[in-house]
Amino acid sequence: MIDLIFIRDILLPPLLKGVIVTIELIVLSIPLGLILGILIAVGRAYGNKIISSLCAIYTIFFRGIPLLVQLFILYFGLPSIGIFFSPFVAATIGFILCSGAYHSEYIRGAIQSIKSGQMMAAEALGMNKF
Repeated sequence: MIDLIFIRDILLPPLLKGVIVTIELIVLSIPLGLILGILIAVGRAYGNKIISSLCAIYTIFFRGIPLLVQLFILYFGLPSIGIFFSPFVAATIGFILCSGAYHSEYIRGAIQSIKSGQMMAAEALGMNKF
């Protein structure tokens, strides 16, 4: 039989704390990752060769390394060179960097899917690239 008192008193409080931390991570990392992704995508689509290359290297690097490895490097690797983060800050930075790389590819693809005729029509109406 299921012991509801055990679940309510012992199991539920840590789970609720975990839910709150998860929501905090989502609220911080998704918008900041999206902003980073927009900046990287615009840099790749409209930047000069140097900026475009740096943005491509960032995207390849953070999409090529698994998120768990990035989190381990941020939390366990960086203290060996004197950079210390709390677990929450390390996770937030890792999620922002990883989601920014993925968002940049989605947004870059959307930017580059606009045909040149549509761009010229938008410029004729007085719009600019941004």
